[in-house]
Amino acid sequence: MLLFRSAIYVLLIVLTIGCASSEKLDDNSGTPSRSQTQTEEHFEFINHDIFPSVGSLYNTADMFVGSCVLVTPSVALTAGHCIELGNLKYARFGNEEIIIKLQLVHRNYEMGDDLGLLILETASTQKPMPIIADVDLIPDMFPLYTIAHGEGNKKISKNKVYHYYGVLQNKPNEIVFLPLKTSVWFGDSGGALVYKNGDDGYILIGIITHFSTIGEEIYECAARRTDNFNIYDNIWHPWITK
Repeated sequence: MLLFRSAIYVLLIVLTIGCASSEKLDDNSGTPSRSQTQTEEHFEFINHDIFPSVGSLYNTADMFVGSCVLVTPSVALTAGHCIELGNLKYARFGNEEIIIKLQLVHRNYEMGDDLGLLILETASTQKPMPIIADVDLIPDMFPLYTIAHGEGNKKISKNKVYHYYGVLQNKPNEIVFLPLKTSVWFGDSGGALVYKNGDDGYILIGIITHFSTIGEEIYECAARRTDNFNIYDNIWHPWITK
């Protein structure tokens, strides 16, 4: 069963039931037949030095792979499949480019816990992003924001583009958020799903992982929640490039 699940991950199809499917968001995959190009209508495109704790990932060929989020000066979170598929080399936070020393995936990654942890070779000078203590504190339909590098461009979603839907009982580690205006996109994987907390700025609640489709329509987006584990827990397995 694990080998079967792993094969599905490589094909970037998490689950197919009838006409519903989910697609992971690495930047090397194809796109659904109905394009939802991210534009200034729904996103503010920003420079690397804005929200520098949300970084971008590059492989050994210096090609962009996806996104990541700095949570301590020397640790970043990303989607596990960015590690599996990316052949990662370094991360960029603002004007810093830092070699990735260790790449680890969640021990339940092959069972669907799409989360990765990156240990950086040197500490970043950027301020890490704070993490929410309990996602259950967020009310239904509360406005959320994404900060990521979809289609290779760094951007933050505008107000009322995404809303919190909740945590499904059968997927307790996953946050569902609704793309009422547009969807997350390829390259957003590993990016930040956040809420705005007044003067405290943006607080991390999840690591973006995939979107789900029915036919050609994207009906929900998902992120791996960040409030129910500790980065120092013994839950990480070193990733060995295959």
